[in-house]
Parts: sequence; structure tokens; C-alpha cells
Amino acid sequence: MTEVSDKLSKIDLSHSSCSEENESSSEDDSEEECVPDFPVAMWDFNQCDPKKCSGRKLARMNLVKCLKQKQRFHGIVLTPTGEKCVSPADREIVETKGIAVVECSWARIDETPIAALKPVHGRLLPFLVATNPINYGRPCQLSCVEAIAATMYITGFKEEADF
Repeated sequence: MTEVSDKLSKIDLSHSSCSEENESSSEDDSEEECVPDFPVAMWDFNQCDPKKCSGRKLARMNLVKCLKQKQRFHGIVLTPTGEKCVSPADREIVETKGIAVVECSWARIDETPIAALKPVHGRLLPFLVATNPINYGRPCQLSCVEAIAATMYITGFKEEADF
């Protein structure tokens, strides 16, 4: 955990593009981190354990913007009510408008007001198996971090997904 904190403390969050080279990089900073230059957001329905919640961890690290329940998001919204899967064709939407995810408990998905979000670009993820400690090995029950990273990877933002 301290290794991640050390890496995050070295990151310049104002860096706007992963393709640009950091001319002042030192030998210690040989592996440049790749912060997305598009919005990454989430709606948090306060259903998860705050200590285990990957979405809240992203928020604490200022890597995701928290949205209010009635707040609209015009980018890709990862939601179980989506009608089609994320695909490479969604790259332009992600690049210009970003990615948002719904942070809720899979055990309480039926009581989560997802339909009230009214996403413009609601998407599902393809069949993926979770590797998070809570749902390890369960198909289609990814954490927020896994879902966001998978979307970035699928839409061609592989360096950002790795970050």
C-alpha cells in the first residue's frame, strides 16, 4: 500500500496527456504514470463498506469525481441497465465526455435507483470475471476500479487503464 502511495505522491495530476514525454524525468521516475485527461466519475449509493470500497478509494485519491444522485453525466455510464456493451467504437465518447460508474453493492442492486440516473450512453461490460477480494472469480461482479479500467482498456486507453 505504501508503494502505491509513494507512486501517487510523485504523479503530476495536471499532466494532460499520456503521449507527451516528460522531459525532466529522472531515473527514479523512469515509469511515467498515465492519468486520464477525460472525466472519470461515480455515483455513490453508500451501500458498501467504506474500507473495502474501491470507488471511495479512488475518490480519496482524487482520481474520480463524485456525482450527486440527480446529477447528469453525458459520457459512458457503466450500468446494469445498459442496452449494449462497451466497445472500441465508444472511444470518442470516452475521450470527449468520460466514464462514470455506479458504486453500489451487488447484494442490493435491486433497491438501487439506477434508472433515475437516465444515462445518455448507458453501457454494459462484456463477460469478465472479477479479481477483487470480495467477488473473486464471480463473473460480471466487478469492482468500480475493475469496471473503469476494463472500459478504458476496451476503448483503447490501455496506459490509463494500467494506471
